Amino acid sequence: MELATLCDIKVCTVITGPNGELQTWPDNLKACKEILDIYSQNLKPEKKHKQEEKDLPTLVESKLAAVNRRICFLENKNVADKGKRKRIE
Repeated sequence: MELATLCDIKVCTVITGPNGELQTWPDNLKACKEILDIYSQNLKPEKKHKQEEKDLPTLVESKLAAVNRRICFLENKNVADKGKRKRIE
């Protein structure tokens, strides 16, 4: 790929087709795996660590609380918007 040559960096592409077929560049899967391993090692450690700390029930409760907060926000917004609407006859 030109990006690898021009920028002198390691590059790989992973493409999945609609039927689940997998194509990679370079064709050498070992080279792709090495690049993907480097990528996964450089993920933000605080996010990676944060997800590992939570057990499944805690994670579900946290997601449920976030959804409930969003619902309340939207309900409040909907009530406020009703007062601003003008009826067109």
